[in-house]
Order: sequence, then structure tokens, then C-alpha cells
Amino acid sequence: MYKVSIIEDSKEIAQNLINIISDSEDFIFTGLWHSGESGFENIKGNNPDLLILDIGLPDISGIDLIVPIRKKIPDIKIIIFTIFEDEESIIKAIQNGANGYVLKETPKELFLAELKVLMLGGASLTPRIATKISDLYKRKERAKLNSKSSFEEPLTDRQNEILNLIVLGFSYKEISDELNISPHTVRRHIENIYQKLRVNKKTEAIRKYHQSIES
Repeated sequence: MYKVSIIEDSKEIAQNLINIISDSEDFIFTGLWHSGESGFENIKGNNPDLLILDIGLPDISGIDLIVPIRKKIPDIKIIIFTIFEDEESIIKAIQNGANGYVLKETPKELFLAELKVLMLGGASLTPRIATKISDLYKRKERAKLNSKSSFEEPLTDRQNEILNLIVLGFSYKEISDELNISPHTVRRHIENIYQKLRVNKKTEAIRKYHQSIES
């Protein structure tokens, strides 16, 4: 069984977590603290396999506790358990070393399933959080792709738009749907792009694109 400790300021939520953990055959509850300071000072003695960590603690953000706790127990799995689902909190938690991010409204069965995934080596992200991360990544990729690409023979705005979608992995049909143009028009644009880039296939066009933004 995996040992689980909790840092959560709400006594009601903490008790609910304890009940969920105690009813599980895979986990055993080993410790609870209602503040970041008390959790940080005492967690080493419990040496848990998994820490369920709230963000909105009375004395410190749970996100800021991740790094110091991991220094104390390098192999510990840390899952953020919170009401906050803004992109800044999610990304900062993951950057600081959280292994998972779960909302407090998550149903019991899904919550336990996410804990098991985490302990088996996976990343624990409920579907809504995973979607937010995916959407953020796509927006950043699109911004990066649209930022700077220079070729010897400049592409038109439409050609740049289509090349960006090719680099993102869009098929001809998906490009057609995305830009509301016919597949024939897409193909004609791509032929012109290849001609300007002096390439003969998609992989060469993608490679040339990356070379252009790195130069």
C-alpha cells in the first residue's frame, strides 16, 4: 500500500480526503497538516509516497512548497488538489515539479484512479486540466509559428498560414476545413510553397521552416 499525507487547510475537505484514502485498498493515510509550515516541518517523519497538496494554504501557496518538500523527499509524488484551474497556477505547479493537478470537485472514483495512475508512473491530470494544458500549448505553438519565418522568396500571408498548419501536423483536408477553402486550393497553395522553398515534400518544407526561424 502507498502511504499518503495531506496538507489541506479546510478540516472538512481534509476529513473527506482521509475517508477516501482509508476506504481504498491501495493507499494508507499517514499524516495531515493544516498549514504549509507544519507540513514542511513534519513531513519527513512520515516519509509518505504521495502528498496531496492544497494551493490556498493560510501561510504559503502550496505551489511554493513543492520545491522545498521535494528537496526533503526527492522521490515523493506530489499532486495538487485545488479549486484553482487558471493556466498560470497549473503551469507553475507543473514547472515546480508537481506530478499531478486535480480539482477538488473531482468525483471520488476518478480521484482515486488519478492517484493510482500517478503512483504507477503516469501524470495525473483530470480531463479538464489536460484540455487546458493542451489548448495553452497549441496557442503557444501557433504564436511561435506565426512569429518569424523568413525565406529567400517571401511567402504570401495565405501561404504562411498554410505552412504553419502543415508544421502543426494538419492534413490537406484539415487545412481546407480550418481555412474554409477547397482541397484543390490547398493543394495549389502547397505546390507554390514548395516551389518558393525549393523543396519537393512536406518533411523538407517543415525542416526549412524550422531553419528559417532559428536563423
